[in-house]
Order: sequence, then C-alpha cells, then structure tokens
Amino acid sequence: MKLESEVRTWQPPATSKNIAIADLWHKFCQISMPDALNLTPYTWVKLFNPPTEFSFDEAWLLCQCAENQWIAWIPEYGEIMLSTDEFCIPA
Repeated sequence: MKLESEVRTWQPPATSKNIAIADLWHKFCQISMPDALNLTPYTWVKLFNPPTEFSFDEAWLLCQCAENQWIAWIPEYGEIMLSTDEFCIPA
C-alpha cells in the first residue's frame, strides 16, 4: 500500500525547462481562455485534453450549467461537462 501512495503523490522535479513550459502554457491560456461573455450555446470549441484518444478534439457547447461549466457534445464520445479551463475558442 505504501507504494501506491508514493506513486499518486510523486511529481517531477522542478527544472528550468519544466518551469519555462509552465510559464508559456500560462501565457497561452491567458490569451486564448474563453471569456464568459464570448461563449454562447452552439459554438464549437477546441479541447486541450480530449476525454479519449479516439474522440474528437473539438466539442459543441450545448448549454451553460454554472459560471465556469458547460455541457458539451463531442463527436465519437457523447455529452460531457467541461469547465472553461479545458477548452479554448479556435482562431
């Protein structure tokens, strides 16, 4: 059992490369993060991490559930609840 808890809590060591990548990702998300005012139902969005390797990497927003949550439909997957930090509006 001790091995399982070590695996779950392990994180890669912080290196300058990892920090640089995290910084770039943070800047990218600030630029492309969907604004609640710009999102409307029936809009296609690009997923950062599709739910399966076989599903599409885009979703169709159906309705807003909460301030930062949307119900969406993904081709070859079905309905899913997404938070706004899981997708961006394609350019």
